[in-house]
Amino acid sequence: MFNKIINTFGTKIAAAILNFAIAVVISQMLGDVGKGVQSLMLTTISFILIFAEIVCGESVVFLASRHPFSKIFVPSVLWALLISVVMGFGVALFSPGVSPDMIAHIAVLSFIASASAINFRFLIGKEEIKKANYNTLLQPVLIALTVIIYYVVLKKSDIYGYVIGLYLAYGCSFLLGVWMLRDEYKALRLFALKEYKAVLADLFKYGFLNQTGHFVQFFNLRLNYYLLYAYMDEGRVGVYSNAVSLAEAIWIISNSIALVQYARISNVDDRAYSQRLTLQLGKICLLVSSCAVLALALLPSAFYCFVFGPEFGEMSGLIRILAPGVLLYCIFLILGHYYSGTGRYQMNTFAALCGLLMTCVLGFTLIPRFDIRGAALTASVAYSVNALFLLFMFVRESRFRCRDFLLTRQELKDYLTEAKRRLGAEKKKDYELRQDAEK
Repeated sequence: MFNKIINTFGTKIAAAILNFAIAVVISQMLGDVGKGVQSLMLTTISFILIFAEIVCGESVVFLASRHPFSKIFVPSVLWALLISVVMGFGVALFSPGVSPDMIAHIAVLSFIASASAINFRFLIGKEEIKKANYNTLLQPVLIALTVIIYYVVLKKSDIYGYVIGLYLAYGCSFLLGVWMLRDEYKALRLFALKEYKAVLADLFKYGFLNQTGHFVQFFNLRLNYYLLYAYMDEGRVGVYSNAVSLAEAIWIISNSIALVQYARISNVDDRAYSQRLTLQLGKICLLVSSCAVLALALLPSAFYCFVFGPEFGEMSGLIRILAPGVLLYCIFLILGHYYSGTGRYQMNTFAALCGLLMTCVLGFTLIPRFDIRGAALTASVAYSVNALFLLFMFVRESRFRCRDFLLTRQELKDYLTEAKRRLGAEKKKDYELRQDAEK
């Protein structure tokens, strides 16, 4: 499991660096307004994916070891197609900050992204973590290459370079997933409608519970984008979205751990083991994340002006406001995957509802008065409420004592010893492979 966490963490770090490069190029070439348009477009795609993933989301991970691939893939991809078409028309009617000429692209990209996500989640369900990570990493690689060529080499100045990058990223990611699951795709076949009944019931049961939480959490995390667009303009969305993206990059640590944790817990039935694993992973995650948050909060405004452009100097203050909530949210991610892995998605929904309540109360009052600083404070409070709710429920359920949540010197020593042992084993393995190659 340690090797899978390290592989996941390394992949996410690489993806974060590439996403950072993408944000820098778009910010420098298109300014804060262009960055705002890009953020609203990507946020709208994410919104559509919430509905698509009722069937082809986390429930696929949970059911991958319980049903054949054919019975999962067919209803999932048909549902994704239906949602992309319906939600495309919905976006066309309401157009929340999205230009009309982008709507068709958003609908098609949502479908391709959903199809790619089916492959990714089936790999996770089979605990093929490394394959899933490589599949995920392909997306930012292709987007980064596309935007660099389009904006830096060709010196274009419109949003279509990013759109082209998304098509390449989602499309190639899907094809790579097909190749990784080629044995399953070779055996792909259609069943009689009645044979899909049990699978559909499970997909909707677990997917609806999980995606209800994701739906609420989406607005908890991204409602501020639309409020800033409504009360201010795309430029303010651009500055705020860059600050949020950097602050949320801290969650790479939690997500790397949680992805492996979720796959492991989904495949065991021992609740006590799952609780102990969650506690251990949560403590080390919080320690490492604290160091990362501190480092990010110390960066001065001049750094952000130099990297992103003169319009982005306010990012330094925004990140300091976001920092406490971002750190506490790391706890939410670990505990949330514990509840998802044990099939209790409703717990994440309840936590997200608490956070959304704070987002609505504070967002509609603070953003009109304090602009992007009001948005950052709203987000920080909402993140914190999410985490504290799940922490309270976990403590009550597990009956761990307060001192059990403290990272002891012995535990830290054990973690470091294990890390050194694993890294040493990897180096030895690499050395042996080189020796065999030379022979």
